[in-house]
Amino acid sequence: MSNLYTCPRRRLRCSTARVASYLVLGSLAMQSFFGIASADEPTKPDPISTAVVKPEWRPLEGAWESIHIGGEGKIKISKEVISLAAGDPITAVRWTGDLPTDNYEVEFEGRRMKGFDFFCAMTFPIGKEHASLVLGGWGGGVVGLSSINGADASENETTQYKPFENETWYKIRVRVTPTKVECLVDGSSIVDVEREDRMFGTRFEMDSSKPLGIAAYQCDSEFRNLKLRKLGDDAASTLETSP
Repeated sequence: MSNLYTCPRRRLRCSTARVASYLVLGSLAMQSFFGIASADEPTKPDPISTAVVKPEWRPLEGAWESIHIGGEGKIKISKEVISLAAGDPITAVRWTGDLPTDNYEVEFEGRRMKGFDFFCAMTFPIGKEHASLVLGGWGGGVVGLSSINGADASENETTQYKPFENETWYKIRVRVTPTKVECLVDGSSIVDVEREDRMFGTRFEMDSSKPLGIAAYQCDSEFRNLKLRKLGDDAASTLETSP
């Protein structure tokens, strides 16, 4: 009697254990085949959710030099401030360090201490060309880009009028991308121009400022916190103010 009932149960227990072992072996084989990580292994970061690292600003210091063009005023270059005394008519400095020619931003602060004309004409590269951002020219209030298709800042599509108070710092920012040139003063756009079908250039007075330089016309001017950053190929199309 006992053999008739215990044998089927023993066979059932054996079959159940055998099936369970098959399932375990099958699960291990699937993990090996499909590369499924165990709970103890570190999880690799999802490339889609990885945050984009913004390009870093680097200070523009230690590589400025005076430009001797005749009639220039006294120039003082320190880590804190670059001072340009009024010239007859122009005083200027030029950057001699490494410099990108495209897809970059430059930011600094500038002010006119004395005088009435442009306290800042910043010359910068636009690919293989150059242009100058003029602030306070032609009597003290004209801003714009010199030159576009041979026309000065006073007579092209970027021409605007903005008064500048003496002894007041203004934050200036220039961005060059493969498609546009943009400039801000205290967060307000003063230049926003497409590069396509346009030829950029400089007046002959600014040629000695290339590739990157700052000039003042019969003004005492000061500049500080000059910095630059190289942009990535996926740079946003809209220029935003920096923190």
